[in-house]
Amino acid sequence: MIKNINCAYVPVASPEKAAEWYGRVLGMKLRSPVEPGRGAIMVMDEGQWLFLLPSPDMTPLTFSTTGWADDGAPFEMFPICFTTTRIQPLYASLKESGAWVEADIRDEGSCGLQLMFKDPDGNKFQVFQEPEA
Repeated sequence: MIKNINCAYVPVASPEKAAEWYGRVLGMKLRSPVEPGRGAIMVMDEGQWLFLLPSPDMTPLTFSTTGWADDGAPFEMFPICFTTTRIQPLYASLKESGAWVEADIRDEGSCGLQLMFKDPDGNKFQVFQEPEA
């Protein structure tokens, strides 16, 4: 009954600064000017929206889990995984921005190329590129 995820909500300290970073580094487009005290709506290439909402206590979008690592070790999980067809240029853009990003792109075989990164507010994400057929 559920078809897809239309949008997601991300806490940020400053929607204006976050919108600039998400546009410059991740290539998302700002839907409309940011109103003071309100959030920013970023639009991805295929039309999904990412809301960047002001968060007074700025708790980053991550959580700890023991269900991710093979050995059951605690892992700081990313709640959102993006897709891309341009993981190499994205990796370069993240590195150039000074963002925390994994040391290298991981080749996960049939699961494609993968990379974890954080935005300037500490929100953790994963991005993957499907393997070539």
